[in-house]
Amino acid sequence: MKLVFGEKCIGCGACTKQCPEVFGFDREKRRAFVRPDAAVEAHAAAVRDAALICLTGNIKVAEN
Repeated sequence: MKLVFGEKCIGCGACTKQCPEVFGFDREKRRAFVRPDAAVEAHAAAVRDAALICLTGNIKVAEN
């Protein structure tokens, strides 16, 4: 699984609520980010759900 987090984040926090193990929130920049130590594969279902609920389509998931 490949996770691509683009630049269109509006800071709604939906992804961080759906999968806090993979997505964090930078309060200063007011936008989400992918945690550097994130175990994306271990949370694959939640990551896919986060991509589906992202309001801007900023999160892309591709299968290898």
